[in-house]
Amino acid sequence: MGLEMAIARVGVFAAMWLAPKFSTWYAAADGTGSVVAPMLFAGCLLVVGLLNFTIFTVMDTKFDKQLVAIGEKSEDGSEDEFRISDLGQIFKSKMFWIVALLCVLYYSAIFPFQRFATNFLEETLRIPNDEAAGLFKWFPILAMLLTPLLGAFIDNKGKGATMMMLGAIIMTACHLTFAFILPAYPSKELALVTILILGVSFSLVPASMWPSVPKIIDEKVLGSAYCLIFWVQNIGLCLVPMLIGKLRVATGGYFVPMLVFSSFGVLAFILSFMLKAEDKRKGYGLEEPNIK
Repeated sequence: MGLEMAIARVGVFAAMWLAPKFSTWYAAADGTGSVVAPMLFAGCLLVVGLLNFTIFTVMDTKFDKQLVAIGEKSEDGSEDEFRISDLGQIFKSKMFWIVALLCVLYYSAIFPFQRFATNFLEETLRIPNDEAAGLFKWFPILAMLLTPLLGAFIDNKGKGATMMMLGAIIMTACHLTFAFILPAYPSKELALVTILILGVSFSLVPASMWPSVPKIIDEKVLGSAYCLIFWVQNIGLCLVPMLIGKLRVATGGYFVPMLVFSSFGVLAFILSFMLKAEDKRKGYGLEEPNIK
């Protein structure tokens, strides 16, 4: 899982790096930037993704038929049939809600921040937009490099719940730096270091959180549990950018939005602490290695 997440971070880096370049290249004739070329490029990537999904679906269907042929799966697939009652089983799980809320709080302090980060750096450091985008493009770099290593560490050494707590602390510290220190001492070097450290948090929490889900959720409803976690996460990713945008307009700056992001980090730390305490009490094995 760590390798897949690292590849995803490469995509984040590419988006931050290539989008301004495409915008400039497309508008070179009149000297003004445009979102047409970046949107067209993103659309092409989505088409490639759709083609890959179609190929995967065909291959998966063939694989299911092979399992039926060798007797490892019933022909009607009844053991894998989805039931509405499965959702009730998941919703009754205390650990599910802790992980789901931890997920939505953590990602609500990361992905919406990405949306506003370039403009925040542009205003705070008083630098051009393309230079601000060039600074923030390094955000996923440490995450890209560290995620496979952290995944291997969790597989062999464990400490997943502790790493979630550490990631939440680092994220909170970074957003507090953006709120208080960077505006008082505007420095591109300080901004870059803070962005890179935030990338460490972006590696710690996902690398430890997602492999923990199979330890706390019954394998029979694991797929549904992942879907519901993403459902809760996407509710946050829908509402939080609107909240941050309104706060930015109402206050005329990024101080209050950064405090909101910091508060998400504090709440994420509290939930990760609860997760670790519940694991210690019931023995889910979140602190134990995945490979035994």
